[in-house]
Amino acid sequence: MEVVEIIHIITDARRFHLIQLLLEHHYCVKALAKKLGISEPAVSQHLRILKQYQLVEGVKIGYQTHYQINREKIYSLLNELSKQIAQYPLDTPITKDWDCSCEYISDCIKRDSKLLEEQGYGE
Repeated sequence: MEVVEIIHIITDARRFHLIQLLLEHHYCVKALAKKLGISEPAVSQHLRILKQYQLVEGVKIGYQTHYQINREKIYSLLNELSKQIAQYPLDTPITKDWDCSCEYISDCIKRDSKLLEEQGYGE
């Protein structure tokens, strides 16, 4: 379930852009706020969530904390996602034979019969 949670976390538009910036270079909160066009507290909240899932790490440089991506965690996430996807067949074509295992196939046929005929499925 963690994979789904992390995907949800990183697909937020602001966090995704933040991750992109941190993949290019390490930045402090102030620099990230300026680059993203949002407040420093907003950046801090996004970073807090990313840190919670160990996607970013902070390194103290003087008075500032600079953040960088935990690439190993990202690679691990992508590897896990690839494994899950690989469990399924590469190609599952839809055929004209109505070999559907969907429990609502009769409703689909009734509702879409004209469209299906136009597409050659009603032959």
